Amino acid sequence: MMSDRSSSREGEPMPENRMVPDFSKFNVCSSYSQSSSLISSGGEERRRLSRQQLEELNSRLSGRDREVITAIQRFRYLLTGQVERLFFTDAATKTAGLRAANRCLKRLWELGLINHLARRIGGVRAGSGGMVWYITHAGERLLRLNEQPPRPMKRFFEPSAYFLAHCLAAADIAITLTEICREQDGSTLTVLQTEPECWRTYSEYGSMLSLKPDLFAVTESGRYEDRFFLEIDLDTESTAKVVEKCEKYHRYYRCGLEQQETGVFPLTVWIVPGAGRKQRLLEHIRKAFDRQPKLFAVITKDELRMLIRQGGNGEMLC
Repeated sequence: MMSDRSSSREGEPMPENRMVPDFSKFNVCSSYSQSSSLISSGGEERRRLSRQQLEELNSRLSGRDREVITAIQRFRYLLTGQVERLFFTDAATKTAGLRAANRCLKRLWELGLINHLARRIGGVRAGSGGMVWYITHAGERLLRLNEQPPRPMKRFFEPSAYFLAHCLAAADIAITLTEICREQDGSTLTVLQTEPECWRTYSEYGSMLSLKPDLFAVTESGRYEDRFFLEIDLDTESTAKVVEKCEKYHRYYRCGLEQQETGVFPLTVWIVPGAGRKQRLLEHIRKAFDRQPKLFAVITKDELRMLIRQGGNGEMLC
């Protein structure tokens, strides 16, 4: 019904994860309590660019430049280190890749296409890798030059501590999925949808309802295809709220729309900050949906690689 991947790689060594911030701790961090300090000192828009100027800039950008701008627009916010992991893996070392990413981002910033928040994730010690980037109005307009039909523009607003942490955590999971498939021969991330593209609308008793996962992904390996709804949990909501959202997934499952389109219902994966939170969610979800189809898995980020490569194990399912 959900993931049909065979577990043929159990003896395979697991590569070390890159060091990334623990986004679950940002909800109690006071470094983002003053919204006025979030915006770069240059302001959201340093100068107005005409359409002619944008077309000229567009002709000078490399393909990777456009990919970087598109990724920042797609995820709303990206760290320099996350940009490096996505687009600069061809460098000889991680340090060289980070420098190349910095040069690219600085050039796009000087052109007025992206901007950064004043504060860095992890403070001053995080260095340039902790700088948070977002797309400017000019960057949005430049992307629309190449889109038919153009996508809706996202208006910049000052992010709350939680919203920023959640955006960066969702981006980190999406990038980790990309890395897992990149590392594994014959494995491909064929679909990756962010919000709101990954949302689903369905009807129940004449009312229109929405299911709003954080990400949707499809991976392929050989003859197998796995489909996932992904929920990024930062341990900020009660277990009752999580169970309430799980009920929405059961309602969507019962309407049958996803199965009609693809033949299977995606596995909904809750990615949690630690083992304690994982155990609590497993217990509450299993109790709430006893004797019902097992639509969910609860994992820590460190277990994502095993889930994608080997199909996970029964201890994750609920």
